[in-house]
Amino acid sequence: MKDKARSIFEDLLPLYHEGLLSKETAEWIEEQAENDAELQKLLKMSGAALPTEDIESSVHEGQMFKRINRKLSLYQIIFTVISFFLAMKTSLLNESFGFILWYAVLGLVTYLFYRDMKIVLLLSFIPIFVWGISDILGGWGAADGIGFAEQLLYSVSGAFILALIHCLFTIVGSLIGWLCVKLKEGS
Repeated sequence: MKDKARSIFEDLLPLYHEGLLSKETAEWIEEQAENDAELQKLLKMSGAALPTEDIESSVHEGQMFKRINRKLSLYQIIFTVISFFLAMKTSLLNESFGFILWYAVLGLVTYLFYRDMKIVLLLSFIPIFVWGISDILGGWGAADGIGFAEQLLYSVSGAFILALIHCLFTIVGSLIGWLCVKLKEGS
């Protein structure tokens, strides 16, 4: 019977030190330790902290995180370029209304990667704006009797409106991304 009580005592020691035993069980542990010097020694030894050795890692954390961040940045760039390419192929400048979907996807993907609305707007506005100006200025010969300043004003205002239309759908996509992030944080 003494061996059985000792086994129970040993099994309960970790719970005793964590303070997870009921009051009666903790008192039983203390009574057993008072009556037996060997159990008292075991109680003291199990309460002492174990010596810890410093383990030196052969992995350089700085380099490891640098490589991980570099790889993540590469994936971000690849996904953004793919979504940007699909968005540009379906732009209004290509006489396609598929841009509604792809610019929303561009906004969603870019927001989920960068979590910054400014980057989303810049990636959707600037390329269409530049492409719009170059497209309108490329048709210079079609506009007879219009001066350079007037043609430049038309091209800038037209490209601005075109880029703004594309930006609206990108904002819708980034708002969907923002909602996804908020829902994920909430759960």
